[in-house]
Amino acid sequence: MNRTIANRCAGANIAALLLSSTALFAPASALAQGEETVATGRDQIIVTARKREERVLDVPASLDVFQGADIQKSGARGLEDLQYNTPGLKIAVGGGSTRVSLRGVGNNLDGFGTGPSVAIHVDGVYVPQTRFALAELYDIGRVEVLKGPEGTLYGRNATGGAINIISREPGDVFGAEGYVGYGNFDLITTSLAADIPLNERGGVRISGLYANDDGYTKNIGSAGGEIDDRDYFGMRLRGRYDFTENFYGALTVQYVKDKGTVSLGGSNNPDTFNYASFFPEQRINPRKVNFDTPTRSDQEAILFSGEAGVDLGWVKLRSVTGYIDYQTDQQIEIDGAGIFIAYSQADNRSKFFSEELQASGDMEGFSWTAGLYYSKERLRAYGVEYDQDYPVVGPYIYVEQAGRTTSESFAVYGEGTIDLTDRLSFLAGGRYTRDSIDGAQTGSVLGIFPIDGSNEIANEAFTPKALLQYRPNDDAQIYLSATKGFKSGGINFGPEVTTFKPEKIWAYEIGAKTTLADDQIELGLAAFYYDYTNLQLRSAIFTSTGVTVTVNNAGKAEVFGVEGSAFARLPAGFSINASAAYLDTELNNFFSPTTAEDLSGIRLPFSPKWSTTAALQYDADLGDDSAFNARVEYTYQTGILFSQFTDLTRERQDAFGLLNASIRYDLPGGRYYVTVIGRNLADETYLTQRFYYDLFSDIEFYGRPRTVEGRIGFKL
Repeated sequence: MNRTIANRCAGANIAALLLSSTALFAPASALAQGEETVATGRDQIIVTARKREERVLDVPASLDVFQGADIQKSGARGLEDLQYNTPGLKIAVGGGSTRVSLRGVGNNLDGFGTGPSVAIHVDGVYVPQTRFALAELYDIGRVEVLKGPEGTLYGRNATGGAINIISREPGDVFGAEGYVGYGNFDLITTSLAADIPLNERGGVRISGLYANDDGYTKNIGSAGGEIDDRDYFGMRLRGRYDFTENFYGALTVQYVKDKGTVSLGGSNNPDTFNYASFFPEQRINPRKVNFDTPTRSDQEAILFSGEAGVDLGWVKLRSVTGYIDYQTDQQIEIDGAGIFIAYSQADNRSKFFSEELQASGDMEGFSWTAGLYYSKERLRAYGVEYDQDYPVVGPYIYVEQAGRTTSESFAVYGEGTIDLTDRLSFLAGGRYTRDSIDGAQTGSVLGIFPIDGSNEIANEAFTPKALLQYRPNDDAQIYLSATKGFKSGGINFGPEVTTFKPEKIWAYEIGAKTTLADDQIELGLAAFYYDYTNLQLRSAIFTSTGVTVTVNNAGKAEVFGVEGSAFARLPAGFSINASAAYLDTELNNFFSPTTAEDLSGIRLPFSPKWSTTAALQYDADLGDDSAFNARVEYTYQTGILFSQFTDLTRERQDAFGLLNASIRYDLPGGRYYVTVIGRNLADETYLTQRFYYDLFSDIEFYGRPRTVEGRIGFKL
């Protein structure tokens, strides 16, 4: 890599800057004068990113935290919206496919037989099918985004990092809250939640959300109607009970039913080459399509999370049991030409079970965590595809497939932290993981030519971690870490059932965090370098049945990046926060399986060189529990590639920015409020993902246009 020397020199300079910034990390007494004040900064938020309770400021890693109240005020509907407030995080959703990446490390294809690169957990339970976790966010306690490989505590499929979604806990007094909302595209939302105490030892919280909109894409074809509409219903029960002072139990039951239609806006984009290219009069714009076949993208799921813990004094024991039953049903038109040419249909069902046993302890000068983990997933899928690669004159290709996979994972892990001095500590840990995946498919082309096959793969890995942390004072830290991450191999389904290898990553990071001026200012800075091997990349291969998408292992890649964040409380109720990330990514030693072209030097997909966000907020206490809040934010990112192949130059999104704003007024008494939320106010048209489907199809998915919603809410 011709930039490696420069990057490492840059990293060394940043390391020197971090270590030499003594003014920022001076003792707290040197920064504060006068009477002591009680800390009220955001750094006091308690998180569990390292599977123990601690302040955000004390976590020696890059961590972004979003509190539930802030998520609701912003109008963010899911993680897809929060990504723009987390530089380095990219989430692409469309047509039942989901791609999540952190710092350029992510799953280039979400599909049958593949796994994620960013581990998402809901109330402590790992979610193997990421689309479920990306549904509507409602009644959330907080969302934690932990950047960088987490091979020790989180294990496999966390080479990019981990995202924890924590539901809101039950209150200790009876209460209820909710809102109703209406927005453009006939958006209707209704949210309700209630705290029901059982006694002084515990209670339950019941919450739900209903959201319905007509969609923002017009179908002028014979199938008619609006596209991209949604009909969402979600319900959650969260309970906790303290049986004794040292023994507790907690339960989450969550149900989701999400129905909608799918728009491939690119099928009628004048800049796209596809089936509709043969019908120029139908090439309109990305917000209008010409579908003759109805589309749908439905999902239904139920999640159970059971937790129990006991504090024996010298050790704390904890058990987390999870079960997820998740199924999808979708039908997508490919061509958009107004006549029957190509469409696909797929039905998937996943049943997942997991169990984690954890022990932790604290003693003078030493703390430790250890655990055992087991999971099993059974996945069944059925798909059928009709395709005509050459319109008018070519024959139809009919492909039918049914497949299944069974995957099991076992792991044992542990890490410990020893205080070398009262300011310097050292952490060492490791995790051993063993996975096995077996899969089989049955199917045919044209109902005549069989495409049956089966395969299996077993992986094992040891992922160590070492970290040095220095605390100049209670409000600052500098850390240096080396971590290994591991993502399981998998199985390709198609004309042949093949396997691909695990990917592994070594990550080196140096970072610093501090608060100043009695927690009125918060600063963070991190620099990192990744040595990435056997990364799994999507490839489009031409076969006798058309184009088959497979996952192949690239030889190597390197990632260098710098991230910074700042927050400040200003006079008169104003506050400002900003963050930015710089990414330099490059593939090494990778040849395209499609063209045999040397693709060394290409940037990794979904890795913008720059991504930034800035926000200005105003808060006013008007007395009598009345308050006013206003916020405006702008996010910007440079261009990204959706594919690593230079022969598919159309698979990219140029630089773009999004403008969001919200205002809220809490009426006197504090029981009622009104709010107006606007997202993408400049009505930017941008792609969330794009990929090559067959000879005449570029499949595209677009982000939401300008949306404005008004809400009236209450709290009793």
